Amino acid sequence: MNKSPFGLNEWLLYLQDRKFPVGSDSIAKLKKQIKTPDETLDRMQKNIASEPMLAFAILNQANTMVEYKRNDIKSPIHAASMIGMAGISKVFDALDSYIANGKNPAHRAFSREVQISYEAAAIARRWAIEKKISHVEDVFWITFFRDAVRWLLWYHAHDEMEQLTQRVRRGESNVTAENESLGCRIDELTVALFKYWKVPTVIIESFLTDQVPTAEELQSIARLTHTPDQLPGFAEDKRITILMNSPLILAYCATRVSQEANIVGWGSKNLPFFYRVIAAIIHIRLGDAIQVTHFATTEAARDVRHSAKHSLAAQLLSPALFTHTTGAASAAKKAKVTPLAQLQTKLKGITDHKQRTTLAMKALLAIFKGHSEQVLILRHTTSDNKLSPLLQFGYDVKTLKEIKWNSPSGVIAKLVSKRVAVHFDENKFASMTKDLPDGIDALLNGKQHLFLASSPINEQETYIYWLAGKGQLDRNQFDTFKRVIKLAD
Repeated sequence: MNKSPFGLNEWLLYLQDRKFPVGSDSIAKLKKQIKTPDETLDRMQKNIASEPMLAFAILNQANTMVEYKRNDIKSPIHAASMIGMAGISKVFDALDSYIANGKNPAHRAFSREVQISYEAAAIARRWAIEKKISHVEDVFWITFFRDAVRWLLWYHAHDEMEQLTQRVRRGESNVTAENESLGCRIDELTVALFKYWKVPTVIIESFLTDQVPTAEELQSIARLTHTPDQLPGFAEDKRITILMNSPLILAYCATRVSQEANIVGWGSKNLPFFYRVIAAIIHIRLGDAIQVTHFATTEAARDVRHSAKHSLAAQLLSPALFTHTTGAASAAKKAKVTPLAQLQTKLKGITDHKQRTTLAMKALLAIFKGHSEQVLILRHTTSDNKLSPLLQFGYDVKTLKEIKWNSPSGVIAKLVSKRVAVHFDENKFASMTKDLPDGIDALLNGKQHLFLASSPINEQETYIYWLAGKGQLDRNQFDTFKRVIKLAD
């Protein structure tokens, strides 16, 4: 294609009739098996299961032919047994025979993404076993096929997906990276394509907000895991309780964990959040949830995968050996560790909020050296609606004490009501200062820029980060400021 598709409709038109890549040897073998009179489905199962897009095509074919049974068909082996040889023979028109080439980046990426999905499916299956739910294998297949569109995007649009991945590695959210690179969310494209291909309804439902938690609901679930040493509490909200007992939340979370660990690494700041969610869902201690998840990756590693990507278990064993930073390149990178990377390393294992915030403040001073020498951390408590300085650098203590921190303030009220970040330039100072606590203008000169951001610690406490520039601060610096705070959360 000369011009890459952009936006949901263009990607939908581009991908909906694309054939599914399947190894030429597997297609030839399947055709031979179908023509052999004494061949049985049992003997074909290994060939079907070894080719993900072949299995996916058979699953879709079964749900096209036996639509009234759609919710019952989740496994490709079950699908093959339902449609028989005649039904299987109809999938060949949807397949693209190819010979895997290790030098072709699209082929390598396709194989890698299939392996990532397999690892996610193994994690979801292990969680399901621990939760003692029925139909464990259904959870495996639902999770495995959730990312079939992602596999195809890497196969047919490698460059766009590579650009998207680099954005995520630089700290952008998945939502932002996908919208900037593709013009739509992969999830919404997946739902549209899955409906077109007649994918089992239950797999489609694993993307819908009425079947899986919203971001706010995930936060509520995570909060049930209060401390590492205690069992999580129980949800009082009926909808959240129902969601926690659905196998779809296991598929959703396993996909997120597997992708995060593969793209960002096991040191990702987002993984502890999902461990807390899973601890609450399975109702086990946080440490046990982490252990179960890691054990699942070793189960996945036992299966032979045709990918050059090191397994998640190997990456967990030794990130220095099994990630991009190997050999001399690793040594060179270690010599130039950024303050952000240093902060991420120092935060590992530290759970005390004040300690984490202190490290974040030091990182801000290092990152903004030459641009800012004044950082202030304020603490707001909901129970008594009190605001007071917690940590500071670069300010006169006497001046801080003279400020009436608890006088009415529209800016502070907004910051403590929800997580928000604000960039005040010199043009906004005039209107801003009258909405701040009385006396706070003593800290400002009116010509500088100011960053403010809130970080809810729990239901009772919120920390407010304040960074004053010597002069102007730009948007990239504001994004860096927010990243530091997110790391410390």
